[in-house]
Amino acid sequence: MAAISPQAGPAPMPIEQVIDHLVVVMLENRSFDTMLGWLYPDGEAQPARQIPAGSAARAFDGLHAELWNPRNPGFFRGDPPKKIFISRGAADTTIPDPDPLEDFNNVTEQLYGQGQAASQTPAFPNLGFAVNYLGAAADADPAEIMEAYSPQQLPVLSGLARSFAVCDAWFSSVPTDTWPNRAFLHAGTSNGNVVNGDPVDPARWNVKTIFETLEEIGVSWKVYCDTLLTPPLTLLMFPRLARYAFDRFAHFDAFKKDCAAGRLPRYSFLEPSFLDDPNDQHPPHDVVAGEQFLYAIWQAVSQSPKWSRTLLLITYDEHGGTYDHAMPPWGAACPDAASDPGQEGFGFDRFGVRVPAVAASPWIAPGTVFRSDREAPYDHASIAATLRDWLKIPAERMPPSQRIAMAPTLGQLLTEERPRSAPAIPAPAAEIRGTSLFLPPNDLQRSLIAAQAARSGDDPQQTLSGIKTREEAARYFRSKGPTPQAQSAARDLPGPA
Repeated sequence: MAAISPQAGPAPMPIEQVIDHLVVVMLENRSFDTMLGWLYPDGEAQPARQIPAGSAARAFDGLHAELWNPRNPGFFRGDPPKKIFISRGAADTTIPDPDPLEDFNNVTEQLYGQGQAASQTPAFPNLGFAVNYLGAAADADPAEIMEAYSPQQLPVLSGLARSFAVCDAWFSSVPTDTWPNRAFLHAGTSNGNVVNGDPVDPARWNVKTIFETLEEIGVSWKVYCDTLLTPPLTLLMFPRLARYAFDRFAHFDAFKKDCAAGRLPRYSFLEPSFLDDPNDQHPPHDVVAGEQFLYAIWQAVSQSPKWSRTLLLITYDEHGGTYDHAMPPWGAACPDAASDPGQEGFGFDRFGVRVPAVAASPWIAPGTVFRSDREAPYDHASIAATLRDWLKIPAERMPPSQRIAMAPTLGQLLTEERPRSAPAIPAPAAEIRGTSLFLPPNDLQRSLIAAQAARSGDDPQQTLSGIKTREEAARYFRSKGPTPQAQSAARDLPGPA
């Protein structure tokens, strides 16, 4: 695809010359507007730099008070709208509660309106979120979908976004739920899958990942996860990674130690906890728990002796049904033959809903807003594309994905002439509202259970039918013995004096 011709700006430093460590964090189910839409409100302090320079008419594509959704389904049949306007700040750090809907068909309704098909000329663009939320549960309040957090409620994510760079045009890779989008991050394809599956079948995700590429070329990598209870989601998703379970998967405590010792691998991927003391920010889990996780990551990375050679990226797998006003673009590259078309007849020719993406490095100027420097926007395949260019990986060693081939990279962000000192980032709130263990497992937690059952030789459907609460889910995982990261942590414990 042709590159955009930006106005002149600072030339970036070559990524291979200034970066030794890439750290990627992926959280759960929040749209860009929900988390960062009020980062630079109109009429207030604005970003200092656009990359590419002059890449958009607005310095920041965020929220404004006139944005709304109808609460009445009749609007899509010609009735006047009963408008719910966007809020500036959320009433609670667990909103929305209950969990919105996020599968392929519901995302289509959120973006195009009830009863409408996907279209490049939609009649009701991004006006279906509130009405769709009515179907989430009997007590779902559609106004909660239109509540967007303020920077004061998310001091860590907002502080990093303002102190370094935020992308206001990073889209999830597929307009659907978790597994397909995380697969695009790791493999540049979902192998034709457009939903997690009920139950999920890990055999359907048997594709080459970027981790195998790194292993083949002798580049160090590791997945760190902030739980000892459940195996890493990345490991459960991709059966081909089983051979690396006890060498490349570790607990988050190991990440902090590796940062302090200056021995991070070249590529680190971080997972939150999805079930026990969840800090993934998946609604209605308290976003403060996720803020605390991000702050711990920031403290570890910024205080590392390798801070001057590190690039940190924070993003989210998909929007999880929460509101965003930017219509996802069409024209996405179909990644492979398995996706042409995939499930539901989907040709993978359009992106999913916009999600937060924040990049931090001492080589990034404060107050930066970045977008793609080519026709394809940023999506999760940009991470593998960045690894390819940074590490000079031959095309034949990469996962065979046209989406990766077309994706923009993070290399254009490193515009400082010398590394900056780490800025002070505000600490998050100390108190967290816990999630009841007597709630039924959410869709992601069900996918973890089913994938663990398949890995253990249990019947996934039968296993799921016997688990009614999150406490029962935790009990099931404990019955399977120590996870790979727990065994890795046990190996690292000091022996007796």
